[in-house]
Amino acid sequence: MSERAAPGAFELLQIGALCGVAIGVGTGLGLLLDHVFGTSPLLVFLGLAVGILGAATGSYYVIRPFVTDASRGAPTPKD
Repeated sequence: MSERAAPGAFELLQIGALCGVAIGVGTGLGLLLDHVFGTSPLLVFLGLAVGILGAATGSYYVIRPFVTDASRGAPTPKD
């Protein structure tokens, strides 16, 4: 079994920034569209959900090399 490196400060800051921006942009766009279409608060919640989904997906791709051997050229399992 190989030793895995721990994420450094850069990766942790990257995850934090990615989550903040993704959730902020999703919520902001939802708020803007709510004002345009008059559907308050429906699109704010939809934008928030999309932002959270984007944050989770982005965080997965940042953390993935530290929890798998994907960054070391090892083949990934095919489903």
